[in-house]
Amino acid sequence: MSHTVITGTGVISAAGVGASRILHAMASNEYLFSGGPADNEDAERLPWPMAKVNPADVTWPQHDAWWINNQKFANLAAHWAVAAASEALRTARSADAEDAERSGVIMALASGEEDGVKIIPRLAALAQTDPRPLATLLYEEVPDYSYVRGIPSQTGQFIAKVSGFRGSNVAVYGEASAGGLAAMSLALRLLESGELDRVMVVGVAPPLSPAALAALDRSDVLGTEAAGGRGPFDINRRGPLVGQASAAIALERKDSAQRRGVAPLAELVCCEAICGATLAQAVSAAVELVLSEADGPPDVWWAHGCGSVSTDGVECQAVGASIRPTTTSTKGTIGSAFECAGLIDVAVAVEALNREVIPPVGLLRNPDRALGDFDFVRDEPRQAPRLRNALITALGHPSSAATSAGAALITRNGAQR
Repeated sequence: MSHTVITGTGVISAAGVGASRILHAMASNEYLFSGGPADNEDAERLPWPMAKVNPADVTWPQHDAWWINNQKFANLAAHWAVAAASEALRTARSADAEDAERSGVIMALASGEEDGVKIIPRLAALAQTDPRPLATLLYEEVPDYSYVRGIPSQTGQFIAKVSGFRGSNVAVYGEASAGGLAAMSLALRLLESGELDRVMVVGVAPPLSPAALAALDRSDVLGTEAAGGRGPFDINRRGPLVGQASAAIALERKDSAQRRGVAPLAELVCCEAICGATLAQAVSAAVELVLSEADGPPDVWWAHGCGSVSTDGVECQAVGASIRPTTTSTKGTIGSAFECAGLIDVAVAVEALNREVIPPVGLLRNPDRALGDFDFVRDEPRQAPRLRNALITALGHPSSAATSAGAALITRNGAQR
């Protein structure tokens, strides 16, 4: 049994800043996509609509010289990650000297976006012709790594700096992270083992290049129309709709939160991520492991539900073999933000549990009954005064070399288990 609580959430998405903005957009039937064939003003002229982050929503700390001087070392992913983590810290609070060494960071990142792994060859080439002494070159060109030890992720270092978390710092690369739930399951193990008291889990899905989108389209045809009847679980769905986002979930041992006087937002009962021979096997195994920790069926299923003709069916068949709960999904509103899709759903589910409401699936008009007799929420939000817990599932994209899926179960803070 987990004794881990969620003390903070942060999301930057096409809906704006915070999970509450996504919940509001879903409840209002807002569809936050632009571009694609229907948008002739889109400069990129790509065939796929996209839910894009507003750059104005991505803030960078300016309260001291360190942040101002080191902003040049942060790529786009780092900027988005810092913005999401800063939002989560509003309730989770930064670490102080007492708990800094027992607080860690886990990043969920695309394998190609991390600048830190590229910095050594770049510096070696620069040093061949640069007139500055080597010590000066290193001082001026390398971010300050001195504040935390043994870090494989440059983005993770910025999160360590903004949070004050100086413990373990780990990066989980690629779509095997199952929307960030693999990173969250690792965080849960670090907390349950007693290695850490707090972990900040951060996932980033920045803008994809046309080449990356074309590769995704080859593996599972992307949707070219963001309109009613083209959403997740609809009989006329035509493929995943893509979104941009970053998300942060602050996890903490329950006794640590009590000691610090921080009120939990929810409890994380269990989180698992599985790589299987097939997607169906991975989903089934992850859900089975998570439900084995539950004291009954979940009240709501926050499905991955990206609108894929194939994977929506695989996911429903795998989950439906065990349960048939009330079902919703965020992807018809903000699209699939691959590396952090599961973390976003955890954050929005926490918000929904505490508001006792289940929002509808965006763009869903005619549920595909071939998926099973699920109670898909559509058109209007559903009030749920006894809403207690939520199952969240997230899938790796089919282009991943590993077939991965993750599942998490969260319980509303104060609810009886």
